[in-house]
Amino acid sequence: MTDIMWDSEIYEKAADAKTLASSAAIPSLADPRLLRNTLGNFATGVVVLTYRSGDSYYGVTVNSFTSVSLDPPLLLVSMQRNSRALTYLLERPFAVNVLGDNQLDTALHFAGKPQDAHLIEWVDDDNAPRINGSLAYFQCTPWAGYDGGDHVLVLGRVMSYGQQDDTNPLLFYRGQWSALAQESGTAGGGAQSERSRS
Repeated sequence: MTDIMWDSEIYEKAADAKTLASSAAIPSLADPRLLRNTLGNFATGVVVLTYRSGDSYYGVTVNSFTSVSLDPPLLLVSMQRNSRALTYLLERPFAVNVLGDNQLDTALHFAGKPQDAHLIEWVDDDNAPRINGSLAYFQCTPWAGYDGGDHVLVLGRVMSYGQQDDTNPLLFYRGQWSALAQESGTAGGGAQSERSRS
């Protein structure tokens, strides 16, 4: 190969120029609100983590969720250290319910803004309880927890999963709830048959 893949002199000059040009434009990291607002420019989906405690079902709305590994099947959620749900998620099965754009009331309910709890239809099986009608779900067993500053990164091993066809996601962007823009000439989808994998 004759192409130069890396030239340290070019890199050093570029780094020096960047430092001089942008030193005054970098916002202070001491302002967590500004950092949070800037991070909010990354649109995310919305999930509700659900679990059982005694004879009751509980949930918490989060938007820090990502896939980690296919072999073994792992996913990650980021939880505030002071979350009451954190202890439960580290020691018992839980479900990640990916919300559709018709489930804003569900997101609000589990985000601490109570709605009519009777509208939430639970599915209970041998794994963690989950919310019926969600865009997708992943039932997990705890795999590991890692220090994430003021959060704890919780990894779950996927035991079963499923999805709804033709359902659009609920989104969170710049502190606001949102939905995907519809393409012209297409109609919004309703809940279709559910596909599951165990």
